[in-house]
Amino acid sequence: MSRIGNWLAAPVAAVLVALCLAPLAVLFAYSFFQVDFVTISTDPTLKNYARIAGSATYRALIGHAFLSGAVVVAITALIGYPVAWFIARRGGVRKSALLTLLLVPLYTGDMVRIFAWRVILGAEGVLNRLFLWLGLIDQPLQVLLFSPVASHLVLVYNCLPFMVIGLWLGFEALDERLTEAARDLGAPAREVFRRVTLPLTLPGLIAGGMMVFVLVVGDHLTPQLLGGASGVTVISAINDLFGTAFDWPLGSAIACTLLATLGLCCALAAFALSRTELGRSLAAGEA
Repeated sequence: MSRIGNWLAAPVAAVLVALCLAPLAVLFAYSFFQVDFVTISTDPTLKNYARIAGSATYRALIGHAFLSGAVVVAITALIGYPVAWFIARRGGVRKSALLTLLLVPLYTGDMVRIFAWRVILGAEGVLNRLFLWLGLIDQPLQVLLFSPVASHLVLVYNCLPFMVIGLWLGFEALDERLTEAARDLGAPAREVFRRVTLPLTLPGLIAGGMMVFVLVVGDHLTPQLLGGASGVTVISAINDLFGTAFDWPLGSAIACTLLATLGLCCALAAFALSRTELGRSLAAGEA
């Protein structure tokens, strides 16, 4: 049976190697090259990585990407917990309907969602017109569009379903008898959440948080089209280096640095998951 399984897995492994690992290997190799006028010198060098380490601009762009990811993860977690709890407590058709509604925004393309938000947040958009009509403002709010507020708002909107799905899976695995026992013993709602619900749903929070974090760090369109002057990101810098600047080695080095940092974050998340009760039980089951 194992031999049959290996043969069945071979095409999938070949596709993964050809379409995922091979391009990453080429990218990693290019990060050690250098541009000499209009040609790429293949003499191995670490100058690109030294240039990244010594550049305050590139360090700031990478740091800003990770800070944005952390902010969006925190906001989506705060919103996602009650939403995931509400969905998990429904049953049958209602739960399926709510999950479908949650995923409906993902059925449209990124560009459609972004331009829809531009219509809502623009100076002549729906939100400003509503505020003017209610008399809350005297003139349109410019901060609603082409600002960090706009880009982070749309990033939260785009990534919220992924966080909710992760938390919903955590709530589905939660044994309600434990929370009922905590309440019967006199624990207030805040302590029940902190001591019972949060630790037991932590794997779902970690899974959803990592999905959101990776999506935000790698997002290019949303900051570019909604962020205004703040729309310059590490991804747009990589895009420019591969495009107009024709500095593929430096772009590859920045991309590899970003991937390595994301990999470290994933490793830390996996370590945190392994410290949870579910993670220990999964490890014991594999053993």
